[in-house]
Amino acid sequence: MSTDQVNIKDWSITYQHYDPADEGRREALFAIGNGYLVSRAAAPEASEEAIHYPGTYKVGCYNRLSTMVEDQEVENESLVNLPNWLPLSFRINGGSWFSADGVELLSYQQELNMKVAVLLRRIHFRDEEGRETKLLERRFVSMAQPHLMGLQLELEALNWSGLLEVRSGLDGNVQNNNVERYSPFRKQHLETVYTRSISEESLELVSRTLQSRIDIALTARTRIRISGQDVDAERKTDADTNRIICYLRLQVETGAKVQIEKIAALHTSQDQAIAHSSEAARKTLAKAEGFDELLEEHRRAWEQLWEHCKLDMALEEQLPYFRLHMFQILQNISRHTTDLDVGIPPSGWQGEEYHGHIFWDELFIFPFLAYRFPTTARASLLYRYRRLDEARTLAEKAGCRGAMFPWRSASSGREETPLLQYNLYSGHWMQDDTYLQHHIGSIIAYSIANYVEVTNDQQFLAEYGAEMILEIARFWASKAIFNPERGRYEIKGVVGPDEHHTRYPKNHPLAGSSGHPGGAGINNNTYTNVMAAWTLGQAGRMYSQLPEQRRQELAKLLDLQEDEPAMWDNVKKNMYLPVLEEGMLEQFEGFSKLEDFYLQQYRQKHDYNRIDWTLEAEGDSVANYKLAKQADTSLLLYLFPPAELLDLLQEMGYSISIDDLHRTIQHQIAYTANESSLSRIVFAGALAHLDPQNSWKYFKEAQYIDLSPEEDNGSSEGIHLGAMGGTLGVLQHHYLGIEVISNTLVINPALPPELDWVKIGLTFHGVAICCTVSSDQIEIRSEVAVAASIKVGHVNQVRELYPGTTVTFNLEQKS
Repeated sequence: MSTDQVNIKDWSITYQHYDPADEGRREALFAIGNGYLVSRAAAPEASEEAIHYPGTYKVGCYNRLSTMVEDQEVENESLVNLPNWLPLSFRINGGSWFSADGVELLSYQQELNMKVAVLLRRIHFRDEEGRETKLLERRFVSMAQPHLMGLQLELEALNWSGLLEVRSGLDGNVQNNNVERYSPFRKQHLETVYTRSISEESLELVSRTLQSRIDIALTARTRIRISGQDVDAERKTDADTNRIICYLRLQVETGAKVQIEKIAALHTSQDQAIAHSSEAARKTLAKAEGFDELLEEHRRAWEQLWEHCKLDMALEEQLPYFRLHMFQILQNISRHTTDLDVGIPPSGWQGEEYHGHIFWDELFIFPFLAYRFPTTARASLLYRYRRLDEARTLAEKAGCRGAMFPWRSASSGREETPLLQYNLYSGHWMQDDTYLQHHIGSIIAYSIANYVEVTNDQQFLAEYGAEMILEIARFWASKAIFNPERGRYEIKGVVGPDEHHTRYPKNHPLAGSSGHPGGAGINNNTYTNVMAAWTLGQAGRMYSQLPEQRRQELAKLLDLQEDEPAMWDNVKKNMYLPVLEEGMLEQFEGFSKLEDFYLQQYRQKHDYNRIDWTLEAEGDSVANYKLAKQADTSLLLYLFPPAELLDLLQEMGYSISIDDLHRTIQHQIAYTANESSLSRIVFAGALAHLDPQNSWKYFKEAQYIDLSPEEDNGSSEGIHLGAMGGTLGVLQHHYLGIEVISNTLVINPALPPELDWVKIGLTFHGVAICCTVSSDQIEIRSEVAVAASIKVGHVNQVRELYPGTTVTFNLEQKS
């Protein structure tokens, strides 16, 4: 993709000009991190205002604030925007301090080098006095030492000489201001404890979150060189309550190249193996080498990461998009995340979208991690396990047994979904019932099963995974109510992935039937019911396969009755699904009785998203219409290969054909607005075996996510990390057809003609392998000389892959 806006090629993404209106989106997309902290790509000379939003976020650093809204107290636990480590600018001969917004830009280029995770900015500018300067900026957040960040400016004086003044500081005067629709909420999460100089060249700022009482210590060191030689610049420090700034002065000759180097260290009281955050930040900075040395070890750390993410294909122009999506996952969820007790965020950690809460996006990201970084994947599941007791409490409050995991989670595992959402179009507060998306429990069970299949980590299953799956199954068994008229179990009062339908319209035949006060929720969402049935079946199978001793321990721990597994199986086999006369699966019971919505006519009238906001502003509601925000029922074919889904439906007592499934997806596509970045990914995966041409169309559209404002998919509030993981998931599990069946890695590809061949690196049962798939052959090579053998297969063929050997399967050509 190459436009006036962006050029993406090989390992780099480059913007060739400065666009103040697009700066916020680029700051999120070009943010750099290491799985411990993430720093937005705001210009170091800028402060927070309409154009720029500097933001630094420590993974999992939350604070809770309350705001009075509509005469009720609304609590929000938010990812905290931490003190800004970036402030760095300069001025020439007493002129204005440099800002890209205040000079004539003769050339401007901003580049993200994904191979080494370095952000670059190249500027040739002329100031108000006609002085021309070239600026090269390099920035990184160390993957080798997670508490360190580096920033370097290289200035070349092209036609001037004289006094150069440098301003380098730390700014604690920050708030959470990144998301406009959160503007009514309180946003001051920090208080500054103190600022001080810790040496002639180093500064310190210590702050604390107001409610969670997390200490944040930030230190920074600034040095200057000319032509590679250290310069003893004149220094002066100025400080107030929330800021501390060091000013440096030196003389510069025409043609000189001045390097300004800033190294920062950040620690919090959440860190392990430290006595005090401020002491740790000072020590880390004192031991830190120079910019170039730190950059080199950072480069080596990324080189190791990419070794685990091997990918090549005939369609070379597609590779940079996959690299971008892998890069964003790697810098948000790394080995440094493993001990932080955090989940997988939908928008990365580079913005304040959704307050930094954890949803279900692990569904789309988790498979990438499980096949390459199993320890990191395991850590995200342990985040859920540590909140299992809170999920039990939520289930009990809902009148159910087992564990009901929250739709939105943060530090404690309580439900964080706000009951009110602010509509920017109307200025009204809208009721938010999306907390009824209980299907998230099935996704947690699905991720556990996926992890164990890929890694064969039976110890995790026995100690952690089994308990979670059993408690999730218990929740579904108690949530499902038997309807004697239908002779089947029903699940009422839920919200499906669509999210637009959180209750029935007042004039609907099923209005008020959900069982919730106020009528919140809809009944028998097909996706929710099928996933509940799958979870019940998975729990029974898994429990029967556990070692006898562990089964007895769990039975005692959970007071598990002997007849419960049989009861789960009965609920599974008799779960109700709304099937239309044509054989298609209805999105939820009564969906077909809603009013038609004319999507094309709407889009001709409105050139913006958020149909729900628009209709509410017009006195209407999306709940009245056959209109979906995103793919819903089609998710089933994203998660399961067609044959496996048909078998599951058959076990539930429904004789659905492959044609019925295809027509179900086509029907849903017709009424889906694709307002979620996940929607096209789901349709791409669901159609991979059924309609390759349209699958590839949706896939290509999803690949451009976040890259261009013209696509109306970028955001200054974060990136679409779930969708990025989803593109890798479609490639891996749908186009390459990689799945695990009976402890065997099976590859049944459905490559679109455009892909021709793909080579991908994976780890299965601890063995690194390389798979090459083309239109006529599958080649699987063991990358290790010493390891256990593994089983690999294609269709009904299964073979043993021994260390250092290769297995080949020939594919039948489709007519």
